Amino acid sequence: MPTVTEIAREKDYWITLHRAAEEPTRQMVVTFGGQPSGLGASGFGTDFLLRQGIDTVHVAQAHGTQYQGLSVEAFGEAVGPVVTGSVDILTYGSSLGGYAALFYGGVINARIIAAAPMFPAWRPLRNKAYATLDVRHPELRDVPRARHAPVVIYDPELSRDSLVVAQMVGPAYPEFRAVTVPHGGHQVLMALERAKLLKPLILGLIERGDVIDFARPAEGTAIWHGERGLSLRNSHPDQALQELERSLAIRPSKRYFNELVKLLIRAGRVAEAQAAIDEALRSGERQHVLVPSMRRFAAEASLTLSATLPQQR
Repeated sequence: MPTVTEIAREKDYWITLHRAAEEPTRQMVVTFGGQPSGLGASGFGTDFLLRQGIDTVHVAQAHGTQYQGLSVEAFGEAVGPVVTGSVDILTYGSSLGGYAALFYGGVINARIIAAAPMFPAWRPLRNKAYATLDVRHPELRDVPRARHAPVVIYDPELSRDSLVVAQMVGPAYPEFRAVTVPHGGHQVLMALERAKLLKPLILGLIERGDVIDFARPAEGTAIWHGERGLSLRNSHPDQALQELERSLAIRPSKRYFNELVKLLIRAGRVAEAQAAIDEALRSGERQHVLVPSMRRFAAEASLTLSATLPQQR
């Protein structure tokens, strides 16, 4: 039976050890929560790894802190003694968790799997929403480096993701191994999961350190068409609308539906935007709802928003 042991807990972080069985496993995977996550004893990757019979440590951050309350030294002091008995140590995370896997992985000399690594408050991103966050972490190139080349899984079509990879990861780990998934989106692991590729890819990396050969999700998948639509918003808005429509015909999506309505309004095609909103109401599709910012934008365009239109959940 799996067992749970608290390793460290402060107001800004919570680190917990999960043993899959009585005897330690050959691999130990340290996982990190993403941007929307908060303090918790388990999270990203925990259940998946335990089902595979792999010991894991979960590192949680207080919501909104972006791990700035956990220094690399404090992480090493807390996690180092726990992982020293393992033959093979890995860190693994997605988005903010992918950044954390890179930032903390070197101090325990881990093999690193970082999916779409993103540190939203990183100053080169010029993200106004996080301009006031107290950035205490040094640059990635200035913290201890692992001796292993990290594996970075990302969508090269996304400018911000590519900037992080080129200007943050590259200077710290010039030899990193890139696994690119064009139009996989920032939630690239979700695109791989829906294509039934995520489990074999991650287990191949954990168990053998190999990147398996696989066909990238492509035309005909909802995420591919949706992300391609987003990439064409500014340069080819008509094509972008076609791609978003194709995506939504394959699988409902709150994100792509809102982008579709926004593009229609910006193109002056308000009647079509109204029709899309009305159809969402008639269909009762819970994913085809307007988020609050889009409801305001639509109201400013004089569109009718029924009071009975499903609200964001």
